[in-house]
Amino acid sequence: MKTFTSEITSVAHGGHGVTRVDGRVCFVPYALPGDVAVIQVERELRGVLWGAIESLETPSPHRVEAACPYFGTCGGCTWLHFAYPAQAAAKQQIVRDCFERIAKTDVSIEWREMPDLRLGYRTRAKFFAKDGLRGFHALRTNDIVDIANCALCHPKLNDILRVLREIGCKTDVEVCVNPEGDDVLVWSERPNAMLAEHFPKAGHRREKGKRSRFMFDGTPIVNGGFSQASLLLNRLLLEVVHAELRAPNTLLDLYAGSGNLSITLPESVNVTGIDEDRAVIAAADAVRAKSYRAGKGPAFLRAFKRGPWSTIVLDPPRTGAKAIMKDLAKARANRIVYVSCNPSTLARDAGTLCNNGWRVERLTALDLYPNTAHVECVCTFTPT
Repeated sequence: MKTFTSEITSVAHGGHGVTRVDGRVCFVPYALPGDVAVIQVERELRGVLWGAIESLETPSPHRVEAACPYFGTCGGCTWLHFAYPAQAAAKQQIVRDCFERIAKTDVSIEWREMPDLRLGYRTRAKFFAKDGLRGFHALRTNDIVDIANCALCHPKLNDILRVLREIGCKTDVEVCVNPEGDDVLVWSERPNAMLAEHFPKAGHRREKGKRSRFMFDGTPIVNGGFSQASLLLNRLLLEVVHAELRAPNTLLDLYAGSGNLSITLPESVNVTGIDEDRAVIAAADAVRAKSYRAGKGPAFLRAFKRGPWSTIVLDPPRTGAKAIMKDLAKARANRIVYVSCNPSTLARDAGTLCNNGWRVERLTALDLYPNTAHVECVCTFTPT
């Protein structure tokens, strides 16, 4: 295959280094800005090249030794060799580029992080199993990298990984631990007697009724339901979001989950939370009665019409909220606070709002996934 020597000039959304060859963009995993590398082209897709580092001629000044023996093979993280503050600057630039390219708008970005939690912060992870191997997928494949310890996982999460390896469990398992308690939630697709024997709060997708849970910072963490990858870094998210809500009288919380963004607000706030996951929304309503209910897109649209709302907050999945954006733009509200783990779909949806009577008031990027290319955003919109 063709090889060439080139300097990496930037990183793209997704985390790959970017260079050009013969006028074409080439994405290079694990490459950092400032690297001068011999790159082997591995494939071409619609005029875009994908390559791999064959050798480094001049390492980037931001390149450091990764504190993990699996780095470069395991796909669990791809920026463990990317030093701060350059890594933080790259994440902000990714967000900025998405808004300029997709939303067609220039934005200033505020940055929030917790430098003491760049390692050992994950409290939730899915550990895959196959052919006696247990760990994470390799980059861009379903191959499993066998790991004994993850540098990004909280020590209690690594303890559960060791137990899973010791008992020889052969199924994929999602684990969530309480970093300040003894609670362990274990979730699998099917019933597993081995998991049930070793973990009192083991559950599976086929079970019915009330799921196991524990409380953390006033919010129910439900087995099999969504929670942030780090319950500790979630505190930073809540600090930013609650400041952006501006003490509303009425709040509509879409994709509410177990109430992470609204359940601890003062009782004086009239909260209406909607989510399609009945198990997690029931857990939220058990804590803050008559505030949460199950529903999908049509329920969102009905809620828009019941306005006005002081604030609407939404935290959709990575795919964003494209299906409801035009209706959201018509909703009677003083503010919209959009939380996203995907800058590209956030920028797409922001473009819809900005073309239909709203403007970006503030955009904050948060480092909820240190040493990975992922970045969380909180974007606040006000009417024009």
